[in-house]
Amino acid sequence: MSKIETTYRISTDPNFLDAQNCITPELSIKLEKFHKMALGGNRSSVKKILDAIEQYPDNPQLKNYLSVLYANLNETKKMYDTNRWIIAEHPDYLFGKINLANEYFLEKEYDKIKDVLGSEMELKALYPKRDTFHLNEVVSFYKFTVLYFIAIDDLEQAQIRCDMIQELAPDSDDARFVMTQVLVANMSASQKRFEEEEKTKIKVETKAQNIKTVSADPKFTHSEIEWLYCNGLNIEAEKLNTILALPRETLIADIELVLQDSIDRYGYFNKLVNENDWDEEKMNFIVHAIYILGELKATDSIEHVFKVLSQSYEYFDLYLGDFLTSMLWEPVYKMAANNLEVCKQFMFKPGIDTFALTTMPDMVEQFALHHPEKRNIALNWFKEVIQFFLNSKIEDNVIDSDVIALLICNVIDIKGSELLPEIEMLFERNMVSMGICGNWEEVCKAFKRPDKYNKRKEILPIAERYIEITSTWACYNEEEGNSEFDYNDIFEPPVIPIRAEPKLGRNDPCNCGSGKKYKKCCLNK
Repeated sequence: MSKIETTYRISTDPNFLDAQNCITPELSIKLEKFHKMALGGNRSSVKKILDAIEQYPDNPQLKNYLSVLYANLNETKKMYDTNRWIIAEHPDYLFGKINLANEYFLEKEYDKIKDVLGSEMELKALYPKRDTFHLNEVVSFYKFTVLYFIAIDDLEQAQIRCDMIQELAPDSDDARFVMTQVLVANMSASQKRFEEEEKTKIKVETKAQNIKTVSADPKFTHSEIEWLYCNGLNIEAEKLNTILALPRETLIADIELVLQDSIDRYGYFNKLVNENDWDEEKMNFIVHAIYILGELKATDSIEHVFKVLSQSYEYFDLYLGDFLTSMLWEPVYKMAANNLEVCKQFMFKPGIDTFALTTMPDMVEQFALHHPEKRNIALNWFKEVIQFFLNSKIEDNVIDSDVIALLICNVIDIKGSELLPEIEMLFERNMVSMGICGNWEEVCKAFKRPDKYNKRKEILPIAERYIEITSTWACYNEEEGNSEFDYNDIFEPPVIPIRAEPKLGRNDPCNCGSGKKYKKCCLNK
């Protein structure tokens, strides 16, 4: 994404445009009053502003205020007529051009906007003889162009201009406004792309859960295992340590029995949840079991975990939920980081749920990040998995466009650009969910983009991991919500008539967006 090169100076001097707009000292004192009239929307203000225009015919701002007033009075035709009056008498007045462009915007006559603001949508190209612009001119111009590019579905250009406003006036209402509009546009574009991809993406057909009539508790060697069925993730560290200190062989056998119990008694626990709702204290036994096997580094038990991960979507929804997509990589890492071959073979199994399968690439990504000296081993793993998908047919029931896209994200995270030829083949065969990883060009750029965040995750002892998980989840309050962000703010009307700024008083907030008073900020610049 390129950046607009500003070949002009930007002024914050409130008197900078006085000569251009024919603002005399006498008029300067009155402008703020007329600005408030325009915003007030009182019909009696029309005559007052018209009288002022007659007294100061060379000033375009007064006509602009009249346009704003008509807009607030819902007199659209008079607002449009005033916009043309401004253009006719003050052809170089930027806010007049923006108002007229806004009129075309509302009518969805986007081609006409180029005739007003120029095909390049760049301020210097519109006014090639000017070397200096006021900050309000720059921000207002690019605020409108953000909306224009969103309307014509050129989100890259919209983002460029949004970034420019963020840089020039980071704390301003305009900056927040355009950022929100670009966010909404990107969300909308992603949703459209998702809906289109849903029609053509390749999906694995997963089996339905086999429901048995088993309801009796399993018989464990160690009675302490029953704690797993009556303690949530806030289980005491002392209990975990007691369990981990049990004889290894019989402990592992008991934990494997817990995994099998989750399958055998799926029908029983599903009925329990349907009748009594999900119980944190009773339904985390499968999470405990997998994490304990990981803590024990029970390498021979990985096949039991694979059996769990081979169950249905309904099974995962009942027992694992978000753990499946974000947390299971860690116990699998502890069990199988030294045996990536078995994890690769699991990737080749047909009919596996998307997020169960992606546990393996997530784990291998962390293997590469934790052991950079073994990066080639991870790259070969990803290469062989990609090649398997390329050699497979749809009827083999192993190709999943979402899995492939998420796997590409894993490769990006370890900067595995060596695999770009294989990744390109996946795109050529339409095997990738682009709504997840982007299109081919975006993926190529992603490999070159510097990382903003460290993708290497900590590998913690089980007790510390539980503390980390529960402290994170504790931040959410169902009644108050998990964010101060108001989604209603996203959907404020995107277009209003552009208003010329009033004259600033010494004690007014500075219009550069700093948050300081004008006298303490740009007055003396």
